[in-house]
Amino acid sequence: MKHNELVNAVNGIIAGYSIPLTLRQVYYRLVAAGLIANTRSDYNALSSQLVKARESGEVDDSRIVDRSRRIDDVSFDSPEDFIEICRDTLKRQYDRRFWDSQPVYCEIWVEKDALSQVLAEAVYPFNTIVAPSRGYSSYSYLREAANRISQHCGDSRQVVILHFADHDPSGIDMSRDLQTRLTKYCEAWRVVIVRRVALSYDQVRQYDLIPNPVKQADRRSSAYVSRYGDQCWELDAIEPNELITLCRMAVDTLIHDRAAWLSIIEKDKSERQALIEQFEGITV
Repeated sequence: MKHNELVNAVNGIIAGYSIPLTLRQVYYRLVAAGLIANTRSDYNALSSQLVKARESGEVDDSRIVDRSRRIDDVSFDSPEDFIEICRDTLKRQYDRRFWDSQPVYCEIWVEKDALSQVLAEAVYPFNTIVAPSRGYSSYSYLREAANRISQHCGDSRQVVILHFADHDPSGIDMSRDLQTRLTKYCEAWRVVIVRRVALSYDQVRQYDLIPNPVKQADRRSSAYVSRYGDQCWELDAIEPNELITLCRMAVDTLIHDRAAWLSIIEKDKSERQALIEQFEGITV
């Protein structure tokens, strides 16, 4: 594919979304459109070409992001700068715990850190935590999660984890592993339900997703191949807006008391405004 053709195709793809996309998401959109092949060499070539296109300004650098590598910058130019940033942060980030109003507590867990921000933006209105597990979660990560759930969940008996992972031997097994270990580490009286939202085999067929060969080195591959065949599918292959819709719908179904939910949203707004007014009066 010629460079100019690729640039036009990529610009057309990223223009169709309100959120930045990862390189992997752009790649799958190009493959789905039949513009490049689903091979490692084509992926690597795309990566190299997009570096050049972004360096030259042919593709908007801000519209393709690497969400797997984030650095927090906590330095400031001055005390005034700190206060201004705090004001802006407050406007965006002060939130009550909306799930306190419900008989269940919800979190979203996603296998890939690169997709965690996509899902976080999708469920921002629900004030729902999105936890990137980066494959199988470590003991420390799950222990911290169990402590967080205990603090956020309060007296709610039921915890629902909405899980997003690849449809491959390990990705399928991660839902089981998460269920087993969170049940073990949370309080014995609390019910933990891991609900796999994506990927399912039905979704693979529904969306006609682009396959990859199963990695035979995965010790779970034999059982997987006997059930699904020698192909597997990545979560990134789902069209991004469809992934967002799946996530929002899954969260929305867990809101049992709509009146209480709307009430806590209104309280959140009034408290945020009161805090903003307090910050407006701060001077250095």
